[in-house]
Amino acid sequence: MPPTTDDRVEYCDLLILDDILPSDFSPFRTIEYGHYLSFFDARIASLEGWNLWVSNEGFEEARARLPLADPALRARIHRFDAARDVAAKLAYVTFLGNAHPLMPYLARRRLPFILQLYPGGGMAVDQPETDERLRRVLLSPLCRKVIVTQTITRDYIIDRIGIDPAKVEFIFGGVFESRIGFDFTRDKRRFPRDKATLDLCFVAHKYGDDLTSKGYDRFVAFARALAPRFPELRFHVVGDYQAEDIPLGEALADGRFTYHGRQPSSFFEGFYPGMDAIVSANRPFVLAPGAYDGFPTGACIEAGFRGVLNCIGDPLRLNRGTFEDGRDLVLLDEDDGRSVERLGALLAEPERLYGLAYANWRRFHEVLGTDRQLWARSRLITAELLRSDVLVAAPGPWAATEISATEASLRSEVRRLEDSYRQLEAAYRLLVTADRAISMLRKVPGYRTAGRAYRRLHRAASRFMR
Repeated sequence: MPPTTDDRVEYCDLLILDDILPSDFSPFRTIEYGHYLSFFDARIASLEGWNLWVSNEGFEEARARLPLADPALRARIHRFDAARDVAAKLAYVTFLGNAHPLMPYLARRRLPFILQLYPGGGMAVDQPETDERLRRVLLSPLCRKVIVTQTITRDYIIDRIGIDPAKVEFIFGGVFESRIGFDFTRDKRRFPRDKATLDLCFVAHKYGDDLTSKGYDRFVAFARALAPRFPELRFHVVGDYQAEDIPLGEALADGRFTYHGRQPSSFFEGFYPGMDAIVSANRPFVLAPGAYDGFPTGACIEAGFRGVLNCIGDPLRLNRGTFEDGRDLVLLDEDDGRSVERLGALLAEPERLYGLAYANWRRFHEVLGTDRQLWARSRLITAELLRSDVLVAAPGPWAATEISATEASLRSEVRRLEDSYRQLEAAYRLLVTADRAISMLRKVPGYRTAGRAYRRLHRAASRFMR
């Protein structure tokens, strides 16, 4: 039974705290959180500034067109400020960059939480500031479970941060839509049966002037090497890249490169069935210190679900046997020459390429299928809700004051007190120096004027010390 009869309080089992929804900019959130809204007694609280970089829409407009299976579920999505009267048993947060600033809110309400710790979103390795944020979040007694999707993340938070391994749940891959109705034998467009070209694609966001972290420079290098050997070969780039970024050269003239720009999710329904392979030769720790991508990337997973052969790099060795090179996909190494030869061998034998693409499509559905991913996460949430012995706390006054006895907050308080002590010590030394100077001035004519200055200085220092 609820601990209070306050009619203003809305009770639920699961409170999802997120910085993107109700915008549909991030499809995995719509799929995952939409499932939780229908499967659990759940609510979503959209963090302040949710639309600053993803949409110019108003909150209500974005919520009204959010593609949920049951439109009635949209009423369970609130602004963060409007969610002040929501009391939950368990919170769910994705990305370190969202969880860390929410710690005062979670601590004040004594609200336990599950963190889904994807690469990106503030997660990086070997960065002192990131380590401190990780410790504050992961070592909090409110942290019940951490979902990690990559072995590098799992190993890092156990070995470096010191989280209890029992709290870490490894679920390889992410939540992407595999229930798309695509059938390889029916819908895949093949060369030369259904089209006159072989098509390689590169799909990635461009961040600023960076051309290397996602491997765009390597894609262009592969294209230059392969184009003279295969006149029917075409190259496609989806993202904010342009022909001027890297000169293509004569071999890629005459429309062999197509730049599609940045595209919404709906674009790929017609695009991927005509692509033969996606090339992703990303590099870790380039875009930002300690930053890395997951394996496979989200774009590669979505392409694989639509029958596109993944030809991808794994510089951090994240595969760990899940996919077999040459059977389930193609693993590229750091040697461009070897990578070009492997791609060329496949392009020379289209039937072998399509056979491998079919195996890729099937294996991705087995490992990364939507139902499998959602079930693993839903089972974890259910277990935490069932074992919870925490009484639901009704919301208190809306404030960001943290009341916590966690180790991380204690360290923060110690640092604050040390800073205050250093400031007081500096003020004391200033007073001692001033006192000595005034004592000397009293021995010379005009000391009364100096005395008045001393008293003014003493009063000012006293106010500072208070």
